[in-house]
Parts: sequence; C-alpha cells; structure tokens
Amino acid sequence: MTGEPFYKEHWKSIEPERMSAYRSGFGWDDAAEQLYIPADIAVGQSVADFGCGPGKVSVALANKVGTGGRVHAIDINAEFLNLVKENAVVAGVSDRVRTHLNDGVSLPLSDASLDRITARNAIMYVDDPVNTLMEFYRVLRPGGLAHAIDGDWYMMVAEPVAHQPWRDFVEAASHACRNSDMGRKLYVSFVEAGFQDVRVSIIANADVEGRLLGMIRNMALYAKESGTIDNDAVDHVVSQVEQAHAEGTYLVVSPQFVVTGKKTG
Repeated sequence: MTGEPFYKEHWKSIEPERMSAYRSGFGWDDAAEQLYIPADIAVGQSVADFGCGPGKVSVALANKVGTGGRVHAIDINAEFLNLVKENAVVAGVSDRVRTHLNDGVSLPLSDASLDRITARNAIMYVDDPVNTLMEFYRVLRPGGLAHAIDGDWYMMVAEPVAHQPWRDFVEAASHACRNSDMGRKLYVSFVEAGFQDVRVSIIANADVEGRLLGMIRNMALYAKESGTIDNDAVDHVVSQVEQAHAEGTYLVVSPQFVVTGKKTG
C-alpha cells in the first residue's frame, strides 16, 4: 500500500485476478450506446474519456470521432493505459487515441481544448467531485459538453436478498468508493462546478442474465476488506445471488444516473 485511501489505491494497484476480469469487461454494447447518447459525440470532435479503464469505450469513441477527431484516454492505472494502446491498435484507431496517467486532481490537458469529456463510474472515486468537474469545465471549449455516468449503490436491488442483509453488505463494500452514492449527487455537483443547462436522466435496466454478478463479487471482496462485517454474512449474500442465478430467479437492478452539462462561457 502507498498510504493512499483504499478507494484510490485499489485502482492504482490491481491484483492479477481482478485485472483479468477487467480485461474482458468494460465493453461497448447496445446498453453502453444508450448511456452515451446524451454526450452527442460526433465526427471531428476532440473527446476525453476520464477513468477509461482498459479502453474499450475509448476505442468506441475513437470510431465515433473518425480520422479527424481525437480521444484522450485518462486513467489512474498504468496497466489500463497499456491495454488502451493494445485495444486501439487492434481496432485500427491508435493514430487518434492518446493516453494520460492521471488521478483527476488536475487534468493534463490545456484550457478550452476539448469538445466533449465523459466519465463512466469514475467520479465516485475522485477525492473532490466538484473540483474534478471544475477541471472538466476548464478543458472544455465554449459550447462543449461534460457527460458523467455514475451509479448509486444504495439504490441497487438484488433479489432474493432481504433488505437489511443487502444494506449491510453495501455499507461494508462502500469503503471502496469515495462516494458510493455519487449518482444522486452528480446533478448538484455539475451545478456547483459552473455548468449550465444541466440535464439528468436515470437508466435502470433489470439484469436477469447475470451481467452484474462480477460487480457483486467485487463488492464482496471490498466488504470483507473493510473489516466491518462478518465474512459469513458476505458469503451468504453472494451465495443467495448465485443460487438465484442458477435457478433462473435472479434479478439485479443498478440504476445509472446520466448527467450532462454545458460550458456556455
């Protein structure tokens, strides 16, 4: 450990098993496409993907901006940035993707240099969300859009787990985030950062196929790491969810708050 808080350290240093899962995750699909519609990303734009992870979204954005555009992939983890480069080469878009190692305190981009900046499930991990969004504002050109997607762990539903055991599980796991309820706080954070025409929507698709099982297993690791909950209680929550998945009765909902704000000045 480096002395960093856990919510930051566990992204700077990712163990091989978790990294392996991330290599195959963070993909681009129809559900992701819907989340990014409000960002209004188009050909020729200069775009930043903040908290880019392994870069599958960055590659998708590079395809959207075309040969005349540029994508800046920003992340706190150097191994993720290597994966961004690999994925960009495979997709044939490496000429329009640049990587930056950064934790969001001060973005490595010039004033008024971007048309769009996006962040998916990343603002919940920064030290000061409003300050980071003020950095988003700084690097945008007048008329540019900031676009953020974040969850709210306390609004998640996992059947068939009873309310209180699930609440205790989420509470223990939440030490992995600076703000595990960031979704509900995005709107006011955008306003406080100076954005205008701030718009918010909530997308809450029901997962009955097991797509969010990996997230719940990661939350279980975080819960145990916290030392605030009995490990057997954590294992019981996970076993209930996994058994429901095996029996075809599984249902998990994790609402995503989608917020956009404009820099008008």
